[in-house]
Amino acid sequence: MSRKVLEIVEKMDKKELKTQLALQCAPLLTGIKLSNLLTVSQDSMEDVENLFRNTDITVHTLYQTEHRMTLLLFREKELLAYLNRKEVRETIQLFGYQTLRLIDIFEKLCARYQKYMSDHQSFPHELGLLLGYPVEDVVGFIKNEGRNYLYSGYWKVYGDVTTARKTFDSYNAELWGKHWYKF
Repeated sequence: MSRKVLEIVEKMDKKELKTQLALQCAPLLTGIKLSNLLTVSQDSMEDVENLFRNTDITVHTLYQTEHRMTLLLFREKELLAYLNRKEVRETIQLFGYQTLRLIDIFEKLCARYQKYMSDHQSFPHELGLLLGYPVEDVVGFIKNEGRNYLYSGYWKVYGDVTTARKTFDSYNAELWGKHWYKF
């Protein structure tokens, strides 16, 4: 990120919901990513729901405390298509998911994420699959315990660096503009 862009970001009101959405979810909002996490204050939930009402983006609460919420924003059709890819389906089954019904997946994922956040149990790495990360990178992260990655950007890359870099560049272009992020 350029110094100029960083200065712009530093001046933004990061408590403003639309700023948070732009910073955290630009690739999802522009349609190049199938899902994204969004962390907001508890009192922003109604505004988030209102923003995405009558859109193709669904909002699901993964975790909440008295003051903060972690939300999964996703395009259901695209997420289901990704989860139905053979390698993704087989991998998510290794995490103990018997069906690809989103209601079943979210029930188990939310319980695991809650245990991670509250009881410091192991992180539910299947979340990477729900975020559309490549299977080889999710599995590589687990096997390598987050080390020995080939490249790091929006996630740690253990497989195809060239494709991952192109993906990261497209996300950055959506967030910072086609030319800004390269400075």
